[in-house]
Parts: sequence; structure tokens; C-alpha cells
Amino acid sequence: MRDKVLICIQCNNAFVFTVTEQEHFLSMGFDPPRRCPSCRKNKFKESEIRSRKNNKYKKKHFHMKYDENVEE
Repeated sequence: MRDKVLICIQCNNAFVFTVTEQEHFLSMGFDPPRRCPSCRKNKFKESEIRSRKNNKYKKKHFHMKYDENVEE
């Protein structure tokens, strides 16, 4: 197995997919990455922020429903 040069689908920059990374992805049953490490990191941060916002809404929504049931 050799290092592979892949093109990021987001920024179109080339990045190296090393043998070690290939082995790791293969052992986990993952497909090769489609984004470079930098774009993957940014995407992860964005999804983490969205998740926090959703959890905040769910907690607030849950308390509102709970309070309504107590009053009845």
C-alpha cells in the first residue's frame, strides 16, 4: 500500500491520505475521506455548534411542556 493524493470536495485542494490513515479507515470500515483534514475539522466544529443549539432548544421545549402538564 502507498500514500494516496486525494482532492478535497469542498476546497479542491490536494491532500495526502497516508498508509497509516488508510489502514485505520479500513480497520474501522470507513470509506476514504472526501474532505481534507482542515475541511473535516471545520465541518465537525459546525456540526458540534448546531448540535449544541438543538440541545438547548430541546431542553427549553421540554421544560415548557413539563410546566404545562404540572399546571393541569
